[in-house]
Amino acid sequence: MVTRSFFVAVLLYAPAYAVELADQDRRIVERGAECGVDPWLGLQLLAVEDLAGLTQYRGMLVAKACMESGGNPNALGDWRTVRGRRVAKAVGLLQLWGWADKYITTRTDPIASAYVFLGALFDGMRRAKRYCPKARRLFRLAWIRVNRGPFWRREDRKGEPRCHGTHPAGLKLLRRWKR
Repeated sequence: MVTRSFFVAVLLYAPAYAVELADQDRRIVERGAECGVDPWLGLQLLAVEDLAGLTQYRGMLVAKACMESGGNPNALGDWRTVRGRRVAKAVGLLQLWGWADKYITTRTDPIASAYVFLGALFDGMRRAKRYCPKARRLFRLAWIRVNRGPFWRREDRKGEPRCHGTHPAGLKLLRRWKR
């Protein structure tokens, strides 16, 4: 673990010419930079994915950052009116809602938000398996449930567990980048 931490620290603080990236990772970082994600932040998000052991959806955090906030770690969104005041429910790079405040002090910290998002995603896989035993793609379903909520809010399906969905935010973009 110490060796891996040291490697991540060297990778994140090395000069640009000293960083060796795989072609796919370089493409993800470049595409993320085109939509507004800082390249060094993109590298840090890929390092968080490495630590989490993500392989199939590599680059999902960068793609989600592009889709949700355009790479702005201080972005505010999903405005609601509460007691006559407009309040932003979604805050930060990954546009996390208030539930994330239980785990981190500020939602505008992009790396802490990435850890919280992935933690909620892996925890959501366990819950999705419990509530939706017939679901086949648990990772995608958990991603949708973290983005949109674990239960339906529509009037015709209110309170039912969300056991299906189309695509999570950023998945189409990620697939386009990997072509």
